[in-house]
Amino acid sequence: MKKNLTLLLIIASAILIIGDFMFSEAFDRGFWMSIVSSVLVIASMLLIIRANKKEAKN
Repeated sequence: MKKNLTLLLIIASAILIIGDFMFSEAFDRGFWMSIVSSVLVIASMLLIIRANKKEAKN
């Protein structure tokens, strides 16, 4: 279940990033901070998935 939840969060974050680029009119500091935070969430979820796979092998 945790694996599916992390994948859903990654997909939702990616969709929100794309939507943010499409519908944002001002590319100010707040815009870029939200993009960076979303990318960091995706990166952390990918690291969690990788760690869980390694743990399952051992």
